[in-house]
Amino acid sequence: MITPSDCPFDVYSEALNDTISIEIALPEGYSDFPEEQYTSIYLLDANYFFDEAPGTLDEYLTRGQGMTNTVQCLTDSGIVPASILIGIDYTEEQRTRFTVEDVADFYRFFTDELIPVIESKYRVSKSSDDRVLFGYSSSAHFSTYALMNDVFTGVETFSKFISVSGVYTDSLEACKLEEQIFQSGNADAFSGRSLFIAVGADDSNLELLNNHRLFSERLVNRGYTNFRTGSTEYPDRGHYDIPEFAFSEGLIFLFSR
Repeated sequence: MITPSDCPFDVYSEALNDTISIEIALPEGYSDFPEEQYTSIYLLDANYFFDEAPGTLDEYLTRGQGMTNTVQCLTDSGIVPASILIGIDYTEEQRTRFTVEDVADFYRFFTDELIPVIESKYRVSKSSDDRVLFGYSSSAHFSTYALMNDVFTGVETFSKFISVSGVYTDSLEACKLEEQIFQSGNADAFSGRSLFIAVGADDSNLELLNNHRLFSERLVNRGYTNFRTGSTEYPDRGHYDIPEFAFSEGLIFLFSR
């Protein structure tokens, strides 16, 4: 994949009263097909996952390859359509505030600020069917909140979601919204959307595994129609072992229909 010359670039968010750094990776041949509209993959925790960073936690989480390599390999094999990878970068302090404490404001950052900027700068499809959101650990809270808020408000920001190793019951706003969606009795509420969730089962933190199972069963057993859900437990991997595998398998699942 190709990094544009103006990257990374900063976006000031009025919703968050803060500045966030954005990284971009374009598919090979981007400049050769000026009429092409591309799928957009929004990658939370880009400071860990976007690219390789030898000798750091980044390398450990992605085996030194980075998610850009994953997208490129899946695109080259024809599994995933040619895509633009959009990485959202922040500090650990910002991560907690954005993805757990201020999820509603972070959601507004996407809908009102970031996505319009991306659509003005790059040739991405403006259809929610062509937008993917990935979150891991605490940022998985945000990706599930974004799904529930889209459904609850009738907005279509994203249609495809990957949430990995999250303590979903701690994401009270997402759970509250999901319960209200269920109580509405609308079996078609999630229609046209897809969600892939994954967890490492070989982990001393059983809370992650138990929450994954409860959340998975809750969504599957409530009878929502035309809502694709994939759920994977990695038996030989723990919390820090699964991001790259779940990202790859999640993309394969989302685009396998």
